[in-house]
Amino acid sequence: MPLTQEQLKFFDNEGYLVAAGVIPRNYIHSLQDELDQVIDAKAREYKESGEITELYEDLGFLYRASKLHGQCPKILGPVDGGTHAGKAMFALITCPELLDAIEQLVGPEIVASSVYRIRPKLPDRPEGIVPWHQDSGYFHTMGDDHLIVTAWIPLMHATVEAGCMEVMPRSHLHGVRRHYWAVNPAPPLTVHPEDVPDWDPVPVPADIGDVVLLTNKTMHRSTANLSGKIRWAADLRYNAPEAGDYYTSEAGFLARSAKHAEKVLTDPQAFESLRKSHVGTGSIDRTWPDQRKGEISLG
Repeated sequence: MPLTQEQLKFFDNEGYLVAAGVIPRNYIHSLQDELDQVIDAKAREYKESGEITELYEDLGFLYRASKLHGQCPKILGPVDGGTHAGKAMFALITCPELLDAIEQLVGPEIVASSVYRIRPKLPDRPEGIVPWHQDSGYFHTMGDDHLIVTAWIPLMHATVEAGCMEVMPRSHLHGVRRHYWAVNPAPPLTVHPEDVPDWDPVPVPADIGDVVLLTNKTMHRSTANLSGKIRWAADLRYNAPEAGDYYTSEAGFLARSAKHAEKVLTDPQAFESLRKSHVGTGSIDRTWPDQRKGEISLG
C-alpha cells in the first residue's frame, strides 16, 4: 500500500511517520521463526556444554530468550545487532511493499544500508533504555546531505509499556546536533543535554505489519521495557546510492534499481556471504567528546 501524499508531507515536515500495515505479516512471522531457530540451536549447544541448565522450550518468542539470557547472556549474540543474515532477514529487507514505500522517499535507486539491526529489548534491563540520538551521529559526514531512511519494524506489538520509540518532531530540520559518548549501560552515544530541544517527545507505538519511518537526523530514543515481554524489533536503513558508503564496517547492497537491475542482490545466500566476508575499510570521520575517557564533564 503506497504512502499517501498526506503521509509524505507529514514525514517531510515532522521527520517521522508511523505507516500502518505496510508489511505483510508473513514476513514478520517468518523472521520470528528464524530467530527462534537460531536461539534454540544455541540454547541446545550451551546446555550440552553445561552453560545453561534449562531450555524453557514451553516459552514463546516474547519470553524464552529472556529466561535463557538470565542463565547465559551470550545467548543473544547470534541475533543481536547486525550479526544475523538469514533468509527471512533478507526477505524482510527486500520486502516489495516496504521498498515501494522507501522508493517514494529516496527514489527508484535503493541501497539497503549496511546498518541494519535486530533489537531484542529485554524487560527491566537498563541497557535497553536508549538515550536521545540521531542516526547520523554514528555515520560518516558524507551522509549528512542525504536522506537515509530508518525503517523501524516491530516484531511484536511495541507498546509504550514495552518501551517503544519516542521521537522529537521536527528535530531533523536543525542539522546534526552535538553528541557525546556517555557513561551509561545503554548504547552510549547521546545528544548533549544542552542540545536537546525543550519540546514534547512523541511516543510511536506500532504493531506487527507497521513501520516507523525516520530521517537520519530525527532525534529519537527508547524508554524502559516494563511489559515483562521482549520488545523485539528490526531497524533497517535505506538510501539512494549518492549518499555514499557512510558506514564502512558492514556491507550494504543494491535492493532495487531501474538503471542497474543486474546489480540488484536477489539471493539470500549471497546476502549472508556478503555480510560475513565484508572487510571494513577506513573509519568514520566524525568524532565526538568521550565522557568515558574523561574528555567531557557534565557537572
